Amino acid sequence: MLKKVFLSIFFCWIVKCGVCVAQAGGWTWMKGDSGINPLAVFGIQGIPDSANNPDGLYEASEWKDLNGNFWIYGGIITYGGASSNLWKFNPATTQWTWMKGPGNVTNEIPIYGTLGIASPANTPGARWNQASWTDTSGNLWLYGGINESALCFGDLWKYDISSNEWTWVSGSNIQDVQAIYGVQGIPNTTNQPGSRRETAAAWIDNENNLWLFGGRGYGTDTTQGDLNDLWKYNISTNEWTWMRGSTQINDAGSYGIKGIEDTTNNPPSRMIYCRWKDYQGNFWIFGGGDHPIGVFYNDVWKYNIATNKWTWMSGDNFPNGEGMQDSICATGTDLIGPARLENRACWTDECFNFWQFGGATISGHDTVFNDLWYFNYQSLEWTMVSGSVSPNQAGSYGIQGISSPANEPNSRSGSDAWVDNSGNLWLFGGWTVTTVGANDVWRYIVNPSCPVKNLCGPQINTGNTSLCEKFCINFFDQSTSYPTSWQWIFPGGDPSSSTLQNPINICYNSPGTFDVTLITTNASGSDTLTLHNYITVYPTPPFPTITQVGYTLTSSPADSYQWQLNTTDISGATNQSYNVLQSGYYTVIIGDSNSCKNSATTYVLISGIDDVSAANIFIYPNPSIGCFTVEFLNGPDLIGMADEISIAVVNTLGKRVFFSSEKVPSTDFKKQIDLSDVARGIYFVWIKAADEFVRKKILIAD
Repeated sequence: MLKKVFLSIFFCWIVKCGVCVAQAGGWTWMKGDSGINPLAVFGIQGIPDSANNPDGLYEASEWKDLNGNFWIYGGIITYGGASSNLWKFNPATTQWTWMKGPGNVTNEIPIYGTLGIASPANTPGARWNQASWTDTSGNLWLYGGINESALCFGDLWKYDISSNEWTWVSGSNIQDVQAIYGVQGIPNTTNQPGSRRETAAAWIDNENNLWLFGGRGYGTDTTQGDLNDLWKYNISTNEWTWMRGSTQINDAGSYGIKGIEDTTNNPPSRMIYCRWKDYQGNFWIFGGGDHPIGVFYNDVWKYNIATNKWTWMSGDNFPNGEGMQDSICATGTDLIGPARLENRACWTDECFNFWQFGGATISGHDTVFNDLWYFNYQSLEWTMVSGSVSPNQAGSYGIQGISSPANEPNSRSGSDAWVDNSGNLWLFGGWTVTTVGANDVWRYIVNPSCPVKNLCGPQINTGNTSLCEKFCINFFDQSTSYPTSWQWIFPGGDPSSSTLQNPINICYNSPGTFDVTLITTNASGSDTLTLHNYITVYPTPPFPTITQVGYTLTSSPADSYQWQLNTTDISGATNQSYNVLQSGYYTVIIGDSNSCKNSATTYVLISGIDDVSAANIFIYPNPSIGCFTVEFLNGPDLIGMADEISIAVVNTLGKRVFFSSEKVPSTDFKKQIDLSDVARGIYFVWIKAADEFVRKKILIAD
């Protein structure tokens, strides 16, 4: 039977983005101060007010709740020290609410309370550089960070909006601790990512698990360095799993071939800030680096959850690249901004396009950007839509609340970013060209003519774009723009094209990488999407070889094995070798590292044992109602020098209903077997010692 991989094409044309069409797009200064060293106006805790504003903050953690409100916690304060205040911002009213925290008190220490127990007194304390998530229940999570004393945290916290309480959920209440990795891919309650900071690369997957990548921490070392490990946290079981990457600091990683997924690929260790999640649920990162040693990146990586593999997708495979820029709104796969870090201001819009703003490079906070870039993760095209790649731009605030083409934020790093429910991009604070921490709030309305293409154009959704030779894929169009015709092009596929809306059984008979193109047409015209090297077809592994020694079958080496008897899987028979218990056709299905399969079959005839009288073996009572005894007389004489014997009971179809392995008896041997719950009928008792077999028949009846 042909294996089918389902591929969905999703369209959300410009008509979906009504707010985008209604206005020309651009920046608007919406809230906060335009001057240097802004101070907070707290107001009354829990009460929104137009006069309220947070302190100027750098590297606070950010969230968006299920009601569309924006949240921030912690961060470095413009006038010194670190914050432990929690703030909520309503983009509809542009009002801040001070929700929790000590107000003007800085450098508050954590109050952990009891692990797993919420309390009004609990607080993560003052910190910055921490990772953050919003789960599907609307809870806000944060991990790690650093405080004013340069102590690095390795703790996981949850904030419940309804109760206004923090809970210390996992990790250590002692700072500067090493990670506990355990076994890669295996969850364990003792596993911990350890203390780390300088990472915002945090995602929620489609099963509500928290994921965390890289940053600066310890791994298994005693000194801090950059990391490239990837972790998954299961909220329901409270377990961390080390999924990928090195346990050591400062790992060089491996780029592999651009656009080609491989088990050996890993991003180099780095402080990492810009992260995205695509329509298919894959995780993406851009840039980052190591400020102390002057290493910065402008590479783009994709992590595929389904295969647990990284792919280098775009940008340079060396540090401190200058990238390539053209005029504003120019689009191309060869365009990209300069290498940078502290670029926390990243967005995934409602059409699953990626955006990123600003960051710092080369000279650290003395060299900051205000460039806004758009990245189409399907076509791998970059477009610079505003700002400049020349550092330290003064920007232009204009009039608060009034949009103008001349408006743009000044250069900055370490800002927070959200997308509102209308698809607009929002920016808060950061380390600007004039102040350590800003508290200004900006809104960017996407301009549908820059980049010059449909921002809500074709979206391709597939659970897995990798398949094995001679397998097939089904494609499904989910356009919302009411197309009237479709043209699919499948280089390397059979058939190679289709005009159906949902073509099925597109088979790939040769290994390689192949493009997919979809052209849809409606009354407004046509739209085209080509995804280069989108389908990867792996070769079928060679036929396995089965060798037989006695009644032991052994397959040639492979990555996985499944033995079958008469085309039916044998439960638990997944090792390279299998000891047969009865005559029949034995098949081994082998798999390689890409999960591609092949098989071979051999026939085995069990001929019994030589010159050993079955009279020494008794089964009674026979017939039996299900409980019977197997007895050996003169056990050692029967089984020779074997260390152990096995007893199996199979039905007339060859299905095993009982199995036991026993140590060799020194004298006569008895084994009681209870099969009172099996169907009535004839069964065979197989007794095996080394390569010797005895078969006895028993009738189970009422």
